[in-house]
Amino acid sequence: MSTRQDFPRSLLLGIVALGLAACGPAPEQEATPPLQVSLMTLEAQALTVSEDLPGRVAALRSAEIRARVGGIVQRRRFEQGSEVKAGSVLFEIDPAPFTAEVDSAAAALQRSEVVHARAALQVERLAPLMRAEAVSRQAYDDAVAQRDQAAADKAEARATLARRRLDLQFASVEAPISGRIDQALVSEGALVAPGDSAPMARIQQIDQVYVDVRQSAAALESLRR
Repeated sequence: MSTRQDFPRSLLLGIVALGLAACGPAPEQEATPPLQVSLMTLEAQALTVSEDLPGRVAALRSAEIRARVGGIVQRRRFEQGSEVKAGSVLFEIDPAPFTAEVDSAAAALQRSEVVHARAALQVERLAPLMRAEAVSRQAYDDAVAQRDQAAADKAEARATLARRRLDLQFASVEAPISGRIDQALVSEGALVAPGDSAPMARIQQIDQVYVDVRQSAAALESLRR
């Protein structure tokens, strides 16, 4: 009889013991390591803004070699791709027609000088006769007019001779600037004229060069801001 009464009591004590065990302190958990952080000290400094732009290298100066008189090219006097000096002869145009024109202009000048000298002498002869009333004033005025006309003809003949000599000089085509010359665009035997659309050659001065860089106006204004 006592055994049956003790069993519930033992069961109750076991439950109480389990409850007390559950209310005990929890087991200690592993501590989380501290976070690693980086520190940086900021300083004010200038910011350089850069941008890559396409560019093109251009010669400092360039010149197209063109004929100033018409004629047949007789000779090329430079090596293609070589350095040339300003004033050096690059091409020779047949000078024979220009030489003949110089001779003709010289003869015309000589003829006009003779006419002018004769007219001037006539005025000197008529001057005292006109003062002595041996000849009319009209005759003297006509002689003066002929002298002045002969002087004008002589000046025109002199200018024509200078022009013909200049044409003869232009038969030797010279380099206007110093630099590197490209390939010849005409050969011996070619007929050239001042009005030709294509040049005879080109010279570029490349001891100093330009670099052309393209940038839009909007982007340039943004960079300035």
